[in-house]
Amino acid sequence: MTGTDGHFATLSPEERERTLNLAAQHLRDGKSVILPTESVYGVFVHANDHGAELLASLTKPATFVHTPQFTLHLADLDWIFPLFEIESAVTRRLIHKLAPSPVRMVLRQPEHVLLQIREKLGVSAGVVDLRDMVAFRVPDHPIARSVIRQSGHPTLARGVGVSIWGGLGGADLANTTVFEDADAPEVIINEGPALYGKSSSTINLWPDGRFRIGKVAAVDEAFIMDKLKTRVVFVCTGNTCRSPMAEGLARAWERRRTPNGLTIEVSSAGVAAGEGSPASDQTLQALREREIDLSTHQSRLLTPEMVDRADIILTMTPSHAQAVMQIAPDSAHKVFPIDPLNPIADPIGQPIEVYREVADQLETLIDARFKEFIDE
Repeated sequence: MTGTDGHFATLSPEERERTLNLAAQHLRDGKSVILPTESVYGVFVHANDHGAELLASLTKPATFVHTPQFTLHLADLDWIFPLFEIESAVTRRLIHKLAPSPVRMVLRQPEHVLLQIREKLGVSAGVVDLRDMVAFRVPDHPIARSVIRQSGHPTLARGVGVSIWGGLGGADLANTTVFEDADAPEVIINEGPALYGKSSSTINLWPDGRFRIGKVAAVDEAFIMDKLKTRVVFVCTGNTCRSPMAEGLARAWERRRTPNGLTIEVSSAGVAAGEGSPASDQTLQALREREIDLSTHQSRLLTPEMVDRADIILTMTPSHAQAVMQIAPDSAHKVFPIDPLNPIADPIGQPIEVYREVADQLETLIDARFKEFIDE
């Protein structure tokens, strides 16, 4: 067990593993534990009626007025969708972008889904729901997520107003807890200062895709809105023909679609590009014929930072995909040839008719790929 005087990072790997296992076992046994999150430290309990009663006895009521008093804390993104009924691609995309993060999501659900959630968790009406709302988040902290995951069940949690154990942080001091109960947490994992030192921010979600940003605390509105972007990078070799052509066509696709609150940010780069070269004359002409202006394009070399920032990387050939993964080995989950069966041949040096054919290919592929990846 790690207490307020210890520091998790100073433990041996075996001791850390035992501490995580012990915390998970305490949750399974109906006890409470204190875990670090990226926002503040929190008291965690099993998400059932007993856990809710225990959490209420140990902590002061949350300051939420118009949303549920208890927030479900889940281990992973794939814990979310089996619980809820979400038909809107926009709402699904928002959840994908905000889990994990220091953002509490308040989702509206029909009564029959709320009933299913209560039955699955073993909670009474009004514990995790209020009217048609249920609140949840996936904390962006490896310790909290590991313990929840090992416990095998959703948890409830409330912040204790502490951003560094033994000292008050920037969280609402009204939530600071003084433990005097016999059921006080026996496991306290001290990880040092919390990243944000403030309670979670809140976003309200509707199944039809509407959303509204509520309380802003750990992160501001700009952070949340930035998460709503999908960043797509097109990659070829020199970044003067195929990938800038795809970038221009993708921007045109984005302008044509019906606004829905989400934005798509497109760019391009080359795995062997020089810096600052314009798009080829034939590329510019093929795009002008589609009323797309790429005259300000300047080639750039793909960097690990570009790969890290991107959500999706679409390459012109499988060999380009391999080159991207050599630049950033952890990127395999988001790198795809735009056409895995038919590589887009380099039109460099070919007549304008070839560039038009490449533009036709890319236009069709972008429409298909964006509908697949962006989940329109």
